[in-house]
Amino acid sequence: MMIRQMKHGEEDKVRELLAKLSHEDQTFWRKQTRPLEEYLVESSRKPVSEEIKGKNAIFVAEENGMIAGLCWCTTVDRGVDKQGEVVEFYVEREFRGKGIGKELIAVAKQLFVNEQAEVAFAWTHRGNKAAIKLYENAGFKEVDQLVMAFVPSDKNKA
Repeated sequence: MMIRQMKHGEEDKVRELLAKLSHEDQTFWRKQTRPLEEYLVESSRKPVSEEIKGKNAIFVAEENGMIAGLCWCTTVDRGVDKQGEVVEFYVEREFRGKGIGKELIAVAKQLFVNEQAEVAFAWTHRGNKAAIKLYENAGFKEVDQLVMAFVPSDKNKA
């Protein structure tokens, strides 16, 4: 297995993994299900290349010529501190339990060190026990912070 930065031309495969992540993720916070096909259509419009502004890195895990997982990281200098974030993280089901997640997180942590981030965050849901265990084993700690979300919709438009 090899962990490396995403190459030009791999954007569609990364978009597919992001769609699968969103599809699995919905069970943790939306408590409803939408078909994977809807997420595939939505993800086809997401920029996953140099078009993105800011310091971003998309790392992929390659196994036998296939992209088996991804870890999308960003660092932001807010003026008062420099923060890192694991923005998106996903490993294909058939590749889970093989250490790919551990390797992807190790590369992400090295990016945060190299970028001199003062703190780095990884977001997940309380019900995602595998992700929690992965992050804890990598040295991430649960923080006492309440995260609130606003989901804009047509109902909110003035």
